[in-house]
Amino acid sequence: MAFRSRPGSERSLSGPVRGFDLDEELARLREEKEWREGRRNAITLRKGGGLSVVLLAMKAGDRLEEHSAPGPISLVIREGRIRFTAEGEAVEAGPETVLTCDAKVRHSVEALSDAVCLLIVATGG
Repeated sequence: MAFRSRPGSERSLSGPVRGFDLDEELARLREEKEWREGRRNAITLRKGGGLSVVLLAMKAGDRLEEHSAPGPISLVIREGRIRFTAEGEAVEAGPETVLTCDAKVRHSVEALSDAVCLLIVATGG
């Protein structure tokens, strides 16, 4: 699944200062067809200037297959439970947990229940 801005949106993904109401953004994600049809859904809140921020909603049992990110990541679990696996080590995490991972480390994410995560990727300047 590609992370994206809202289809047809005129909003900018970067700027000197941006603010987001995460509850409002999550409500929008849950109204979209993908979520209603039982698939994960995500929106890129910011991309540019060396930083990407993505709000991700996953259904129980959904999985992001093994992949890597170009920069270090931080994954904040806001709701539900996930299993984060990297380099043979699995960590189960719940609400208000922050996980971090170095750049280019292969990892996967599985939703153990419906889950909401905020993904932050440092991509360089």
